[in-house]
Amino acid sequence: MKKKHLLNCCLILAALIAPVQCLRAQPAAPAIVSADKTSFTEVTSQLDPGGNFFLYLGTAQWLQNLSTRTESWRQKFETMPDLSDANRANEDKGFNLLSSLIRDSGVENISGVGMSSIEIEKGLYRNKFLLHHYPGQGDGFLWRLCGGQPHTLTGLDFLPANTALAIFMDADLPLLWSVTQQEVAQSKFPQAQAFLDKLPAQFEQQTQLKWDQVINSLGGEFGLVLTLDESNNVPIPLPSGLINIPEPGLLLVIKINDDTIFNRVDTELKKNQQVINGDKDGLKMRTMPVPMPLAINLRPTIATGGGYLFIGSSDAIVEQSLAVKSGQKPGLKSTAEFKRLSQGIPDQGNQFSYMSELFGRTVAQIQKQVISAQSTRGQNPAQAEWMQSLFAQRATHAYAVGLNTENGCQTVGNSSQSEANMVLLPAVAVPGMLAAIAIPNFVKAHAVSQQNACINNLRMIDAAKQQWALENGKKNGDVPTQADLMPYLGRNGQFPHCPQGGVYTIGAVGETPTCSIPGHKLP
Repeated sequence: MKKKHLLNCCLILAALIAPVQCLRAQPAAPAIVSADKTSFTEVTSQLDPGGNFFLYLGTAQWLQNLSTRTESWRQKFETMPDLSDANRANEDKGFNLLSSLIRDSGVENISGVGMSSIEIEKGLYRNKFLLHHYPGQGDGFLWRLCGGQPHTLTGLDFLPANTALAIFMDADLPLLWSVTQQEVAQSKFPQAQAFLDKLPAQFEQQTQLKWDQVINSLGGEFGLVLTLDESNNVPIPLPSGLINIPEPGLLLVIKINDDTIFNRVDTELKKNQQVINGDKDGLKMRTMPVPMPLAINLRPTIATGGGYLFIGSSDAIVEQSLAVKSGQKPGLKSTAEFKRLSQGIPDQGNQFSYMSELFGRTVAQIQKQVISAQSTRGQNPAQAEWMQSLFAQRATHAYAVGLNTENGCQTVGNSSQSEANMVLLPAVAVPGMLAAIAIPNFVKAHAVSQQNACINNLRMIDAAKQQWALENGKKNGDVPTQADLMPYLGRNGQFPHCPQGGVYTIGAVGETPTCSIPGHKLP
């Protein structure tokens, strides 16, 4: 008996263990290998896995040999009926231009697109973007316009501590002009060629400067700086009324090879005796005071020095920027906000962008007032509330650097917003916003349509009532029934009814018929 009990226990134990052993023995499913070569490994190795957003899109199958595939599109257009010779000639030129742009731009070399976002600390996300090409294939003008070799981001050295927004980028204008000339010449569009031929002459006539001289005087780097001074709030007029914001200052920074542009502007400014000459320590500066009482410090200024041209809203912002460059004043790089945003970001690149939290708050404040004003001017309150909730997020602040690498154009940045919000939120918000606008308007339009249909019914009833009175010798005080009016309505034995369920009162001959729904009445 004990042996039988022991045997039963062994059988039960074996039954429990067997499935586990079977599961362990199952070999892993073999990984599926793409039949076509993709850039998945090359792209994803540059991204950060494990975050809240990770995207790869292989584009080789779409874009390879795209220029030759335009020939099949051309053939389909040529088979269109009733295509005149003139239109056929223009169509050929258009396809020639399209094929040339695709071939010369290097767009066919885009082998993949990747994006990722991961939270590196509470409320701070590392966002990455890569437009990939294989090494040795980025020769088209699309890639060259992204910049050459990454370099030290000297534009950061000009930014005052109160910088709210800054964008610096490499831009090879001589290359852009050369590409434009080449593509227009290949297009054989006489109108485009004529416009391009006239452009330099018109520029020279307006500025008294040689086109090529100006193009070649530019050093290939441009920057835009917006400062906000919280110590001085100024009123800004908006359609919705005045709004107080930190005093703004604007500065354009252009790297130059010589002083061609400044010298030409200086020649014109010398004709005005009010211009202030601010030359000092290798800097040439001209300021034009504005003879109007303004809340903002507006004193348009142009200056040149150290290989850069400065155009500012005031001489103060130019001097402040140069003081930061020389180390006389602490700049943006010394602030706690920038240090937090720039951690782990490359210190070399071809472009960078910066947005402070103050800028985000100021923009949100303006948006809020504009939306509120729209609500008071008759916008649906529900729509205004929805729009307000859409923008009522924490103020975005971010810093990102773009690099032109041997693997393509890459952007690395830190932001208070995940890249998922920047990509997915518009996909949700735009349809939602359209729905918020369209649905109430649709409901309103439907109600108006029903009202109009009801009013037409009342007109028919009134006309039938008058016809009944005329043919039967009735007076104004006589009241017909529905049965009395049916022969004059011509509605196949059906008396009109209100689309919204209202009740009709026929009334006497001398009275207009009515509906129980407010607003449904004859004028």
